[in-house]
Amino acid sequence: MARQEINIGTAPTGAGGDTTRSGAVKINAMTQELYARNAQLGTASNANIGTSPGNVMAVGSYGLGPRVVSDSRIYDSMNVWETGFGVITETTQFKPSNFAYGTLLNIAFPGTGYLGAQLWMSTLGSGVIGFRSGDYSTTSFNTIYHTGNTTRGSGGVLSAASPIMRIACVATSERRDLQEETFVPAGEWGVVNSEARGVTVERVSVGEYKIAGSLGLALEGWRTQDPCSPDGGRTLGVTESEQSEDGTVIIRLFKQRWTLSDEGEMFPGRGAPMDVPLNSWIDVRLEMPKAETPPPMDAATE
Repeated sequence: MARQEINIGTAPTGAGGDTTRSGAVKINAMTQELYARNAQLGTASNANIGTSPGNVMAVGSYGLGPRVVSDSRIYDSMNVWETGFGVITETTQFKPSNFAYGTLLNIAFPGTGYLGAQLWMSTLGSGVIGFRSGDYSTTSFNTIYHTGNTTRGSGGVLSAASPIMRIACVATSERRDLQEETFVPAGEWGVVNSEARGVTVERVSVGEYKIAGSLGLALEGWRTQDPCSPDGGRTLGVTESEQSEDGTVIIRLFKQRWTLSDEGEMFPGRGAPMDVPLNSWIDVRLEMPKAETPPPMDAATE
């Protein structure tokens, strides 16, 4: 608003000049203008800045607003935590086990400093989310399973797994859930979830598929799951895997063949090669390159 000056001094010279009346009119005009401005300010203009009831919170109150560049803002050397947001680095002893970098929301229990609830989320693209509550000195983080770190097999069973490739003919598959959630095509014969982006698969021959773009099969846990029927999980074929030094993986699928032993027992085995049935897929769990470590945070940019 442009500055306006009001002269309440001597009245204009000449006939009819009235100093008393002129000054009163001008003071009254200024008072009305101030009332009009105050009416537009709202209640916050009359409140104090602080963290007491009825105050207006400033940036940084309860840890809200400022950019936190280290974990020192949310706890000190005595493990006294304050409510707020922070960044957890791989150097802190209070981070979730085996987790490198992430962001953390801490809600402290009033008056204690070591009781409360925390939610931690990875910033390295791993999709890991953890939480803990209670006494921080005795509780550890629990991993939250979600669509980013689990997969639902062709038989409907949910497994903790990622990164995942599903081998099936994308164009002719009868399974509408082949590309559910984060799965996208990775060639004509497969789809991958978000953790396996860049991996591709091609059909070499009947029942034989080559996977490229990963470090190979998962180093821990399960690696492949046979195709199963969607109406109960009945196995529809038998898979075997082979891995090269460069990480290329060959997956082969065979028909089931049952053999009767001399003792009268039935043993499953491999039959003739077969392509993935149209009502199923092969799950392959892979090992991917580690996400790059973020550059050091500059405290000067706080």
